[in-house]
Amino acid sequence: MPLFICLACLSACTNTTEETFTTTGLKPVYIDQAQAHHIYTSPPQNIVKLGKIYTKPPFIYLNDSGLGVHVVDNSNPADPQRIAFIHIPGNQDIAIKGNYLYADNAGDLVTLNIADLQNITEVSRIANLYPFEHNAYPPNYNGYFECADSTKGLVVAWQQTTLENPQCRR
Repeated sequence: MPLFICLACLSACTNTTEETFTTTGLKPVYIDQAQAHHIYTSPPQNIVKLGKIYTKPPFIYLNDSGLGVHVVDNSNPADPQRIAFIHIPGNQDIAIKGNYLYADNAGDLVTLNIADLQNITEVSRIANLYPFEHNAYPPNYNGYFECADSTKGLVVAWQQTTLENPQCRR
C-alpha cells in the first residue's frame, strides 16, 4: 500500500513551467506587394550580402541578395567605379540580354530596360511565377529560422537574430 500512495502522489505533480529554448537563427523580412513592385535606381550603395555576379562589358552587375543589383563600370579594370544601384526587392538572380535585365522580384519575373541606367523602365512582369514557398525558406541555409507567414507580406530577405522557441529548421 505505501508504494501505491507514493505513486499516486508523484502522478499528481505536474510541471507548470515551460522550458524556453533560445538560439541564433534567421527571421524573414517582409514588405507589402506595392513596396515589392517599386523598382528604381539610386546612387551606389554598400554591399550587404553579395550574391551572383554578371558581366556585360563594360559593366559588372553584382546581385545583393534580397535587395537588388549594384552596377559597376569596369571600363578601366584597374579602377572600377560603382555607378548605380537598382533596387529590386526580393531579388536573388539576374540575367542580361542586350539592353534587358531579367530579375526575380518577390515572386514575379520582371524585364527591365537598362539602356539608360539612371532611368530604367519595367518592360514586362510575369506575376506569381515563383510561389510563396519559393521564399518561405532562407536560401542556402541550414539551421533554425522563424517560419514565414504569408499573411505578413512578401519575404524579401532574411535577417540574423536571436530566436525563442523556433519552430522551423533545415
